Amino acid sequence: MAIHQELASLSVEAIDEYLKASELCLNSRKGDGGCLGYPATLLLFRVVDAVGGYLALNKQNKIPKGEPFLVLNHSCFGLKLTPHQIKRLEWSYRNGLAHNAVLPPGTCLSGEEGEVFDFAANGDPIKIRVFALHRLVAQAWERFDRGQLMPSRVLDPRKMPSVGFDATEAIACPIASSGCPLPTKVTML
Repeated sequence: MAIHQELASLSVEAIDEYLKASELCLNSRKGDGGCLGYPATLLLFRVVDAVGGYLALNKQNKIPKGEPFLVLNHSCFGLKLTPHQIKRLEWSYRNGLAHNAVLPPGTCLSGEEGEVFDFAANGDPIKIRVFALHRLVAQAWERFDRGQLMPSRVLDPRKMPSVGFDATEAIACPIASSGCPLPTKVTML
């Protein structure tokens, strides 16, 4: 964690931490021998969402704004999924885990090797192989052009604070501090 002068470097740090935390979850073992697949999957889908959101800012990437999961078919990820499959992955796994802490009946996370996703005959996702998903997302992040990170274009200006922390003073616990100070024209605490 660090104090960043640029929002883009803060975004890089956050995504790097999501990937590291998901790796730690996958390498951790519970009493039954399983890994921490739910938080790992949620963190990995946060990276997919973020990368898709940034790529959607550039029309050449052909990712509609508001549909960041379509990034799964971008060259970064290299998949060839149908829009139905992508939307169902988002609804069934990302949204279910993020908002309800549950997966729909008939779906599962797996630690086995193989293709990242298994789909039913109708295109519904039924299985995610979490280790393969981690490799896919980590490789996509490696291929991602960091020049396309434009946090100021994805942040909602209505949610920006009018007062921020003073980055010139020591923060209570500097090793654990992370953030980006407000521009100097804004009143500091």
